[in-house]
Amino acid sequence: MQLELFDYRRDCLFETENQIAHYYDILKETNDSISYSEHIDPKKGFAICDMDYEEYVDFKKDKLGELTYDQILSYLKNTKKESRLEKYKALLKFRNIPFDADLFTWSS
Repeated sequence: MQLELFDYRRDCLFETENQIAHYYDILKETNDSISYSEHIDPKKGFAICDMDYEEYVDFKKDKLGELTYDQILSYLKNTKKESRLEKYKALLKFRNIPFDADLFTWSS
């Protein structure tokens, strides 16, 4: 599913929910960056200290070179979810695209 907010794209690559949590992966762009993130939003009673989790990879569009948002989206869609994040980082390293990556947690 693709949403266009303020002329920027946001694509959901994966989404599921079970009795423990809501899981979803998002590729999105802003004015100057592209971000891929994998989210886990635990349901009440299942979170460790009521924490939500987001693991992300961000980079600036001006470092993109020949790579396009659509190519990144296609690459991510065609990569198994279990290895998507690490393979995406490897692609960016191979293309010499500097990026920030981290695991972000917050209290819900």
